[in-house]
Amino acid sequence: MMLFLSAEVASKAGGEVSSFGQEVISDQIFTWVTDSEHNKPYLKGSGRDAFGKWKGELITGEGWRSLQDFGLSKGMVATGYDTPYGAFCRPLQFLRTHLWVGSCANVGCPSAMQDGAACLLRRHLSHPELSAALSAAEKKVFTDAYKRLTSRDPKHAWTSGQWMTERTGGSDVSLTETVATYQPEGANGFASKQGQIPLGPWSINGFKWFSSATDSEMTVLLARTAAGGLSTFLAPMRKHDPEATTLTGEPKDDGRALNGVRIQRLKNKFGTQSLPTAELVLDNMRGWMVGREGRGIHEISTILTLTRVHSAVAAVGGVGRGLGIARAYALVRDVGAGGRKRTRLVDSPLHMRTLAKISAEYHRLMLVTFYTSYVLGVSEHSLDARPSPALDALTPQKKLVEPLLRIMSQLAKAYVCKPSVALLFSCMEALGGVGYLVNEEQEYLNISRIYRDTCVLPIWEGTTDVLCTDLVRAMKHARGGADSLAALDEVVRKAWGFEGRAGRPAGWEPVEKWAALKSKIEGTEQADLMGEAREVVWQLGDILASVLLYVDAGTDGNPVAKEVFVRFVEDKFGVERRARGSTEDELNKDLGIVYGHGGDVAAKL
Repeated sequence: MMLFLSAEVASKAGGEVSSFGQEVISDQIFTWVTDSEHNKPYLKGSGRDAFGKWKGELITGEGWRSLQDFGLSKGMVATGYDTPYGAFCRPLQFLRTHLWVGSCANVGCPSAMQDGAACLLRRHLSHPELSAALSAAEKKVFTDAYKRLTSRDPKHAWTSGQWMTERTGGSDVSLTETVATYQPEGANGFASKQGQIPLGPWSINGFKWFSSATDSEMTVLLARTAAGGLSTFLAPMRKHDPEATTLTGEPKDDGRALNGVRIQRLKNKFGTQSLPTAELVLDNMRGWMVGREGRGIHEISTILTLTRVHSAVAAVGGVGRGLGIARAYALVRDVGAGGRKRTRLVDSPLHMRTLAKISAEYHRLMLVTFYTSYVLGVSEHSLDARPSPALDALTPQKKLVEPLLRIMSQLAKAYVCKPSVALLFSCMEALGGVGYLVNEEQEYLNISRIYRDTCVLPIWEGTTDVLCTDLVRAMKHARGGADSLAALDEVVRKAWGFEGRAGRPAGWEPVEKWAALKSKIEGTEQADLMGEAREVVWQLGDILASVLLYVDAGTDGNPVAKEVFVRFVEDKFGVERRARGSTEDELNKDLGIVYGHGGDVAAKL
């Protein structure tokens, strides 16, 4: 998405991104995907050893491990931390993630939590006040974990879990029953023999009902302490096992055991079946508290912000892959055209109108998603140079960036993930019966796998209702709500005032529509807003999407971008619809939207 990258970053990174896009659709990658789907994770011996003792050895397939190593070596997380692009490193990172989603067989899930954990630790290590509060041992552990979380070396890198969900509460973490007790005298052993990283002074006991990325090397979790309230903890998943021996009885230097974790069972899921998700019993799991005691929700919200952005990127990434398959299929599929004639789907006005609607919605959701990634980047870095006029129109003043991010991370996940499922199903439908098949023989056609996996995105990291509820609470918050509304107000007004190469259609009045919505939010009690929280969120999403489409179309006057913008405001803002052109003209417009060309495209396909 060129709108959210500087010209310098686009020039320097463009070739690498293009090359990466080819790599992720290689035969080798698809072979690993097929293997990961066939050889699903399982517990060796159903979780026990030969004598019935709990062991919980998790086995993952070669395809899953190879995809995991590939993602780590390509810096799917590291790009957000070790590149010199400042605020633009996040849009670049998520552009690469967008390409990876359709081929990663869900290794992007542990990457998302790895990213969130890295962001959390970076904040505690780099913020002067937070860093000063760390003991020497904590600083050593956090620094080691951060380096591993941002490493590109698969042999050194760690992924991370994020454990919040319990049987009692689901998304309601206030009912968390897991307990952490400060017991430094029992902190024997190390997370790994190499480096001698201690396991931590807190003993954590309880049950986590839903833990994705069970094969990760560490986790961040919530637990209750004696002082009351929830706290956040970092815990290695494994520890050095001094009793491990080889088959000949010799000590095994690299022997490891789970760190007070028993895998009770793996979850049987509709999708994401290659991803190991488990129920876990925690029995004296050793860990480290992150931040102040009782401030767990505040701390783990940093991770939630990242994982929610990852969810939105994964959703549009899935749609992008599905749409790419549907576009290619339309170019080669012949269908009956009456009178014993046959025609390609690409020449069918109805089929191309359908694909044009999908493409236009995909473009809109991409803009919302990547705008959120840009806001995330600006929250982490100063803009070294003034952004382009278009991007400047979308950038709030620095003090309002964090309040805007609080809104955008929730809005993007709710507004993007839910419709992406329907869009991906439409891509599957565009292939007819071929789309419904599990095309593991030709994995590059396998939309059904991507569809199953995409269905989880409106659910985990907060369902649509949870996100809409959280968004209303954020806008009504006594301390931060006013700043969030002010940030939205500034963005809508600045974007509306952008003077680009796209006109403003009569009747499109986003500033007035936002002012009415803002007045309603401010003047209505929170409890009274909750019943229509979805309507509020979608109204806000449509307003932001419209100004993003306007600025995008105005950057270079691209006729396809203009057409997508006008169609959206005609549909959502009551703008008077233009008279339809001839069948040939309308088909040509649709072809432009689907295949990304301006002007007459029929002869180019």
